[in-house]
Amino acid sequence: ANKKLNALDVPLLVIGLALSFAYTRTKWWVLANCLAVCFSVCAVEMLTLGSFQIGCMLLSFLFAYDIFWVFGTEVMVTVAKGIDAPIKLLFPKHLRADKPEFSLLGLGDIVIPGIFVAMMLRFDARRGLRALPYFKSGMVAYVL
Repeated sequence: ANKKLNALDVPLLVIGLALSFAYTRTKWWVLANCLAVCFSVCAVEMLTLGSFQIGCMLLSFLFAYDIFWVFGTEVMVTVAKGIDAPIKLLFPKHLRADKPEFSLLGLGDIVIPGIFVAMMLRFDARRGLRALPYFKSGMVAYVL
């Protein structure tokens, strides 16, 4: 598609490049989290499911995947800890530690539910529901 730039695109590009450059130099977890949140927002914005049925199939597949790869083995934790890229949110267990330990949350745990919340917003809009009941209830559940 032929897209046009608006007044915000160039400054945001510069900010994104600066954050990326700073992260590659410092590997600071705060910058990694900023970039990871940006990736998550873009993924939720770009990815759409064609129907609720496709969403149910996706969730069923991911449920089976999680049972085997996440809970059954340590493979996913090893991969997530081994890749030094903003593909996860890092939460330090102690802020003042010399060598902090981190808890982590993979972006899939943010993006997959986010895709469904975005789907609820589109559903409310398509049905003409101005109060956005499905979106609001989905967003509350997502945040909690």
